[in-house]
Amino acid sequence: MERSIEKRLNLLSAYALISTIVFGFLLLTSVRSQDKNEQFDEITVKKINVVAEDGELRMVLSNETRQHPGRMNGKDFEKRDRPAGILFFNEEGDECGGLIYHGKTENSQTYSGMSFTMDQYKEDQVIQILNSESYKDGKERISRGIAISDLPTGSDLITRINKIEELQKKLKSLSEKEAEELVAKIGNSLGSKRRLFLGRTGDNNSGLYLSDPNGVVKIKIYVDEGGNPVFEVKDNQGNFNNILNVE
Repeated sequence: MERSIEKRLNLLSAYALISTIVFGFLLLTSVRSQDKNEQFDEITVKKINVVAEDGELRMVLSNETRQHPGRMNGKDFEKRDRPAGILFFNEEGDECGGLIYHGKTENSQTYSGMSFTMDQYKEDQVIQILNSESYKDGKERISRGIAISDLPTGSDLITRINKIEELQKKLKSLSEKEAEELVAKIGNSLGSKRRLFLGRTGDNNSGLYLSDPNGVVKIKIYVDEGGNPVFEVKDNQGNFNNILNVE
């Protein structure tokens, strides 16, 4: 009887010891696995999500099919077509810029381009480095450069989108003249205003273009398609005057 009890105690002790060792090993490997530093010679993926320590998105690298639709105020936008590339997200989880690219020929027309953008807080892009090309029927249209735009300080992208949608619904019930007047009064305040462009335009001019707070170009300093230097300033009547005299 005593031997039987002693045998059972020995078995329980052995079981407890083995269980402790196994549990400790699993715990140790689990802790280690949370901070692995893997090295690869090559990796092929369709999408990569980079997250913070709390699991929130910081960056997405994806093909066009799996690209993130964008996020603002903790809510994802509806699924939409977006090019392949990299999207950036700030500490609050809002999309704040990205690098996208595309290029294909379809129906005898070629489209190609790349864009690196930086967004205003809680808003859309205000700085862009871009290359845009299109070719059709032997004609080309190319724009390359740096663009800087303005959006209202404190503006919120979601609120602005909702206002634009409301405006579009209202315009359908108005006459053409009434619609034009409403857009002139309200519509212009809902869009971004380009303040500066430096680069090549679709007209094959290369130069600097400066605009007022309403996005109206006031100064043009460029070299035209024929190689002629031009310095134009818009007067109070809305006419451009070339103030550069070259003999």
